[in-house]
Amino acid sequence: MTANDPLIRREDQDGIAVLFLNRPHQRNALCYETWTELSIALGGVVAYGDRGVVLAGAGDFFSAGGDLKTGPARGSGPLGPAARVEHAQRVMEQLKAVPVPTIAAVEGAAVGLGWSLALSCDLVVCASDAFFAAPFVARAVVPDGGLAWRLTQQLGRNRAASLLLRGTRLPASQAEQLGLVTEIVEPGSAVSRALAIADELSRADAGAVEMTKRLINSAESAQLAAFHPLELAMATVAQQRSAAAEGRAGYS
Repeated sequence: MTANDPLIRREDQDGIAVLFLNRPHQRNALCYETWTELSIALGGVVAYGDRGVVLAGAGDFFSAGGDLKTGPARGSGPLGPAARVEHAQRVMEQLKAVPVPTIAAVEGAAVGLGWSLALSCDLVVCASDAFFAAPFVARAVVPDGGLAWRLTQQLGRNRAASLLLRGTRLPASQAEQLGLVTEIVEPGSAVSRALAIADELSRADAGAVEMTKRLINSAESAQLAAFHPLELAMATVAQQRSAAAEGRAGYS
C-alpha cells in the first residue's frame, strides 16, 4: 500500500458494492479522512444504483477503531477536540440511510469505533475466530459512534456496562447469542458470505426493502439523535482532559 492508495477501496461484484477500509498495515484504524472517503463512497452507491453494500476491512482485520496516532481533533472550534467523532456520527447515519441492504463482513476484530461502524450496518457476518471490544476507558476516552447507546438498548444496562467499562473482548459466538451478529462463518469467508446474502436480498422488491429499512431506522433514530450531542460533548471533554494530562506530564 502506498500513500496514494484510497482509504476506502471499492470493488464491484455483480451490482453489489464491496467497500474495504483500506489501511491494512494500521489494522484499518479510522482517521478523519477515512470517514470522508466512506461518505463519498456511500454517495456513489446511491448514484450508481447498486443493489447492496458489503463493508469489510482490507487484510484479515475489520477495524481497530479510531486512529490513536492522528487523534480525533480537527479545527479550532469549541467541539474541535472531538471533530472526528461528529464526522463519524454523520457518516454512520448516512450508512444507515442507504436505501439498499448493508452488511458488515467482520474478520479478525471490530474494536471501538470499528464496532460502532459494523453495528451501523443492517446485518453483521462474522468469522468464528473474530471478536469485538470497546476499550475506550482503558484509553482514557469515552465510547463514541453511538456504541454506548446501542449496546445499552440491545443488551441492557449491566451487560453493556461490563463491556464498556471493562473493555473485555466479546467472542463471535457470544456476540451471536446476544443478537449482535447475524451469522457466523468460517474464517476468511465473511466477505463471500456477505456477498451471497446481499445478492439474496437484492432479489426482493427494492421498494419493500427500502421502506422496511426506513421503519427499522425510525424506531431508533429519534433516541439516537438526542444521544449524539451528549456523546459529542463528553468526547470533547475527554479529549481536553487527555491533552491537559499530556501537557502536565511533558512539563514535569
